[in-house]
Amino acid sequence: MRKLNYAVLGAGNGGQCVSAYLKLRGYQVSLYDRYEHVIEPIKTRGGIALKGVSLNGFAKIDIITTDLKEAVENADVILVVLPAFAHEYIAENLSSILHNDQVIVLCPGSTGGALEFRRVLNDKKCNCSIKLAETNSLFYASRIDASGTAVIGGVKEVMPIAALPSSDVDEIIDIMHEAYPQLVKEENVLTSDMSNMNAVVHPLPVILNTGWIEATGGSFKYYYDGITPTIGNLVEKTDTERMEICRALGIKVKSIKDSMYTYYKAQGDSLCKMFKNISAYEIVNAPEKVESRLLTEDVPMGLVPMTELAKLVNVKTPIMDMTIDLASTLLNRDFRSNGRTLEKLGISGMDRESLLKYIK
Repeated sequence: MRKLNYAVLGAGNGGQCVSAYLKLRGYQVSLYDRYEHVIEPIKTRGGIALKGVSLNGFAKIDIITTDLKEAVENADVILVVLPAFAHEYIAENLSSILHNDQVIVLCPGSTGGALEFRRVLNDKKCNCSIKLAETNSLFYASRIDASGTAVIGGVKEVMPIAALPSSDVDEIIDIMHEAYPQLVKEENVLTSDMSNMNAVVHPLPVILNTGWIEATGGSFKYYYDGITPTIGNLVEKTDTERMEICRALGIKVKSIKDSMYTYYKAQGDSLCKMFKNISAYEIVNAPEKVESRLLTEDVPMGLVPMTELAKLVNVKTPIMDMTIDLASTLLNRDFRSNGRTLEKLGISGMDRESLLKYIK
């Protein structure tokens, strides 16, 4: 059986780890990033050195490019390993160069990634027969060290994936099973969207640790030090709102505690203790500044669409709303208007029943 060709879009921590892993597994891999200063060091080295708890070695990447068409033209599977705020840009630029039978997977989709991606492709009148899916997290806890080496600190034992429409998911899992056997079927993209743990566990702890981040430049462990018992309890209250939205939508998701156990077998009677028992988080430092993806991505692309879905089913979300307002005030941005609204997700005007029908 022919080995698949993979295109990885995004050469950050996650994209470099994914690219190197796939190449060391024997796949043809192209790596794209639109920024020359990101791609050039990798091109100069000719590939990516990978170390950590997964495969180790130097991965000579087949194509390293800032040319999106070059990256995807021979790809069977396109993995979009980019910040959620780049999904719209990538969808717009892919719309005219995709071809039939390609698979696109957002890794992760954040909240509403596949819905926004499909809306953009439809707006651009992309008529290719492609399959579109999203995970609700990265495959790895990953980072790039000072030498430019990609490091996998932990591999998630189970990775749910959802397709839009949901009827495509089994085929996508079959296609990717050899590379990622941990993929399991998620019921639909709403279930995936509302399983976005980053939106729950990132914004409030960053806001509440603003002074510490600014005083130290983030020189502390984000999960180990930054999520104290009190902050952990507030994160759990945010998670309670998320679960209430899901019940109103009629979908089943895991609580944040259950998710941490599923991903990492973490145990503990509080969220604070659970995080301290996840060895993969030992490598994760706090952001160097408050204006980081933990706010600029996880608020507009995570919390905002959750509150939009809450309005659709008449659920109140006071803690989520407070977090969005605080983040907007701290960074002097209007995250509500810049975030994923129902209009941007392509589902404005739908009620619960029509939404469920659309995604299936």
